[in-house]
This record gives sequence, structure tokens and C-alpha cells, in this order.
Amino acid sequence: MQSGPQQGRYNKAVMAFMAVLFFFMAVGDTIIARHQRNFLFSRAEDQARRDLQLMAANFLEPLLKYDYDWINRFVLRWGEEHPEVVRLAAVGPEGRDLIVFRRPREGERVFLVEEKVLFQGKQLLTLQMESSSGEVDGLLRKLHWQLGLASFLLTAIAGIALWFTLRRIAFAPLEREIGLRLQTERKLATAHHQLEERVRERTVDLEDANFLLQKEVSERHAAEEQFARLHREYELILNSAGEGIYGLDTQGCITFVNSAGLQILGYDETELLGKHLHDFHHHVRWDGEPYVRKDCPVCAAYAEGRKNQGGESYFGRKDGAVFPVEFVGTPLVEGERVVGTVVVFEDITVRKQAEHDLLALTETLERRVMERTSRLDAANLELRETLGQLEQTQAQLVQSGKMAALGDLVAGVAHEINTPVGVGVTAASHLENKTREIVALYREGHMNRGDLDRYFALCQEAANLIFSNLNRAAELIRSFKQVAVDQSGEGRRTFRVKEYLGEVCLSLRPVLKNTGHRLEISCPEDLELNSYPGAFSQIVTNFITNSLTHAYDEDEVGSLLVYVGLEGGNVLFRYTDDGKGMGEDQVSHAFDPFFTTNRDKGGSGLGLHIVYNLVTQKLMGTITCKSEPGKGTSFVLLFPAIIPGGVSHGGIT
Repeated sequence: MQSGPQQGRYNKAVMAFMAVLFFFMAVGDTIIARHQRNFLFSRAEDQARRDLQLMAANFLEPLLKYDYDWINRFVLRWGEEHPEVVRLAAVGPEGRDLIVFRRPREGERVFLVEEKVLFQGKQLLTLQMESSSGEVDGLLRKLHWQLGLASFLLTAIAGIALWFTLRRIAFAPLEREIGLRLQTERKLATAHHQLEERVRERTVDLEDANFLLQKEVSERHAAEEQFARLHREYELILNSAGEGIYGLDTQGCITFVNSAGLQILGYDETELLGKHLHDFHHHVRWDGEPYVRKDCPVCAAYAEGRKNQGGESYFGRKDGAVFPVEFVGTPLVEGERVVGTVVVFEDITVRKQAEHDLLALTETLERRVMERTSRLDAANLELRETLGQLEQTQAQLVQSGKMAALGDLVAGVAHEINTPVGVGVTAASHLENKTREIVALYREGHMNRGDLDRYFALCQEAANLIFSNLNRAAELIRSFKQVAVDQSGEGRRTFRVKEYLGEVCLSLRPVLKNTGHRLEISCPEDLELNSYPGAFSQIVTNFITNSLTHAYDEDEVGSLLVYVGLEGGNVLFRYTDDGKGMGEDQVSHAFDPFFTTNRDKGGSGLGLHIVYNLVTQKLMGTITCKSEPGKGTSFVLLFPAIIPGGVSHGGIT
């Protein structure tokens, strides 16, 4: 058997051989992985750029129509349908994001691609897409794992084979020793038994060695099957690529072609393998004239040992047809020596046709834009004239609404004054008749003390009745006069809010008394403002008439509440009714001019619009409306207690 030092030397030699072999395998794997990484990332960026170019073409017409909603939906739908997109944004010329789709990043690397949307040389938008490299990294990790496993297995197999070979060689001295001992056994009969014993021992060792050799053979078969499986996987990866791929050796002969390449070029695999690249119609100029060998861009990769990013070029098919392609020729380098070339190409016929169609579409769009611009200019001129007429008509209608409200006020107050004046006239007429009767009795000498007492009592009662009713008529006239002056004028003055609201409601009593509705005013007695009482009068009048017209049916009785108070430096005015209420769509249009829900009862749609203008323009405040069907309506007004540039509204005195 071998000694310990010899066994150690054999083991070290085997380990050194395995280390060197594994190093070269690792270098080859690194070169292949780097090439695949560059190719996959370049392919992903090109695909993202093509997507942005198509997206830019689709966005041009919506941008010219200002249809940003369509663009927003398209961006969101595109981002959701493409899981590799991390961020997709439409950026304005000033650098601000107009439309953005974002997806949470999970730590993988991303790459950014931009595409400008131009129209007549002017930049409308910049499209930015950040795509995740997760899918590419997954393919690279799988490739690294397969290459590393194959290298490790091949290195292990080679090392085991070398170890067993050296061990086999080491048995030669042992066989010579056995031969010598057999000769000695024939001469030395006394050592016969010992020699037989040692032969049996050596036989056992040989059986063990034979078993190890059989095991090595089975392991080698398994390694070969593993290598064949890896080879099939590489072929599947190569044939599943959408681009055409073929390989060349250092002499320019084709070593492999994938399925996509055969389909694009129109050849069978047997027609290409082993043939020189220039034996068939492969690379031509734009006019179909083939390149000579020394000028061929594809040959530069293996002839000069450099990568050739060919860009757009032309290849020829078997049938002689010429088609546009984009190709990349990359040399395969082992150490410092070029051992071959890989050419990746893509048929861009469809893309070139799309570019041609896009140019035609652009010219058509420019012509249509010019035509539409001229039509829009004419329409804008007509719209401006119409708008001026509408503004004039609206002003006339608002003024008519104010005068109609004032006319209703006059009619109501006139009706209200008729009652006390009529009572006073009736009392005066009765007193006149009784006076004539008492004068006739006096002249005839038939008057007694009882007649005189009854006459005096009647005079006192009639005088009280006439005086009280005339005072009531005078109060109505004074209130009507003040409210009418405030509604027709634009001046501001100091007034007590609750007292003035009472006068306004008094003028509305003819409208309210036949309805049965209950009107409440909640306001501090001493709240005094220096403001525009006419605005208050019109606001309250429009709120109440609006509720009577729209909030209740004819047989319904409701409650109307007016609240006025101070809140910080502002005046809070709240009006509430418990009528029908309105839906969200009606609330959103409540202050629009000419919008009404009850036009068949005479509604003009200007009441709340007038209130909105009074609050926002004259009182410099805000107004909000809250309402739900069946839960009534509430209006909240908030305006400053001190109008800028004017006199303070005052406060609680």
C-alpha cells in the first residue's frame, strides 16, 4: 500500500487541478452571465422606450383636445396592467408632475426611460417610466445558479477521475511487489502461508478498487445526463427568445441558430450550420446590394474583437426579400482570445411601418388642428357676443326680480293697512251718525242725561278705536317705507338687527298669515351693526319666499328659524326650514342663476343667486347650503364684522 507522504502529494495535485479547472469555469460563467445581463437589460430598456414612444403617439390627440381625464385613465390602466412599472408619470414643460402612477418598490433596482411629446416643435409633455429589474434579476439569478452548478459538477467529476487515475498508477509498484513475493514464495516454502494471506488482502483491496471504479462510472453517467439536461435548458432559453440569434466561430462559420432566427431568415437549420456567413444572402445595404466580407458590420465583432451595436440595418431572407432590422454583434472572449461571435437581431418591419403611418397621421392631425383652430376662433367670437348678451339679460332679470319682490311687498303692506284704516273709517262713520242723532235730540229738546252719557261713552270708545288703528297703520307704513328704501337703495347705516328683522317679517306677514308656518327670530336684543340693511332685507325675504315656494306642499305647516350672532370677528347668519329638502345634485346647483325646482309655480331661479351675490360681493362673506331629502334645508352665512375699507359693523352694545 502507499505511504502517507505519497498519498498526501496525490491529494494535493488533484486539489490543485480542480482549483485551476474551477477557476477557468468560473471565468467562463462570469463572461456568459455578464453578456446575458447586458442583453436582458438592453432588451428591457428598449421595450420600455418603445412603449413610451407608442404612448406618446396616442397622447398627442387627447392633449390637443385637453382630454386629461382620458390620459389619466390610460396611465393608471397601463401601470396596473404592467407589474414591472414602478412609476409612470406625465411631466409638464415646467417640470411638474401632471399625472402620476406609482407602485411600491420592493428593493429591486429600477431604470428610467423618458420620451418627449412634441407638437410642431413644441414640447407638450415628457413621459417618464421607471421599470423594475425584478424579472431580469430573476432570470439572471436562475442562469447564475445553473452555470455555477454545472461548473461545480464538471470540476468535481474531473477531480474524481484524476484522483482515481493517480491512485491506479500508484498500484503499479504494489503489483511489482506482489510479483517479487510470488517468486520468493516458490523459493521459500516456509513463507507460503504468509504470502497467501497477503494475496488475499491485496485481493480485497482490488475488489474495493473495482467497486470504486464502478461507482465512478455510474457517477460519470449521471454527470453526463445532468450536462445533457443543462444543454437542453440552454437550447430552450435560446429558442424561446423573440429575437433572432445565431453564433459564429472565429472563421465566420455559423455554429448555431435559434428558432426565431430561422423563421425570420426563412432557412432550415441544416442550410446554415457549418456554412460561412457570406455563403448566403445575409446582410445587405438598403438597396439590396450585399456587403463584401471586409466591409460587413457583422464580421467586425469577431474580426476586430469588439461589440458592434449595428442599429438599424437590412438583412436578406432566403427568398431574396430585404427587411429592416436592429442587430447587435458581441464577441465571445475566453481569457484574452476571441473564440466566436453572437449576433442578436430583430425584424423591425412593423415598427418602421408604424413610424411611416405615424408621420402620415401627424400631417393629417396638423391639417385638422388648423381647420379646427379656425372654426374655434369663429365660435369663440360668437360665444363672446352671446356672453355679453346673456350678462345684460341676467342683469335685467335680477333687477326685474328685485322690483317684483318690492311690488309684492307693496301689495302685501297695502292689504295689511286696509284693515286698520277700514276699522278707523267705520268707527268714524258710526261716531258721525251718533253725533247727528244727539244734535237732533238737542235741537228738539228731547235730549236727557242718559242720552248724553251714552254719547260720551261712544265718543271715547270710537276715539280709542280710531287712534289705535291709525297708530297701527302708521307703524306699518313706517316699516314698509324703511324696508322699501333699504331694498331699493344701496346705502349703509347703523341699525339694530333684531328690530330690523322684525320690520322685515312684519312686511311679510300678509304672505305668512295664510300658510300657518311659524317664524322664529333668534338674535341678541342689543346686537347693532353698521352695514347694508337692504342686503339683510333681500336675504331674509328671498330665504322665506324660497321656503314657501319650494319646501312645503299647500297643506303642510312648518317652522322657519332665523339666527344671527357674533362668532369671533365674524357675523354668523343661519336660516333653517324643516321642509322637503334637496338632493346632492340640487344642492350643488342651488346658487346657479335660473336654476329652480318649481318653475310651474312661478319660480325664476334668481332668488338664491341674488342672495349669493349679496353675501359674497356686498358683505364680502361666504354662504354654504346643507340639505337632505325629507330633512329640511339650512343656509349658513359668515361675513366679517368689519368690512375692509369701511366702517366697523359694530357689536353688542
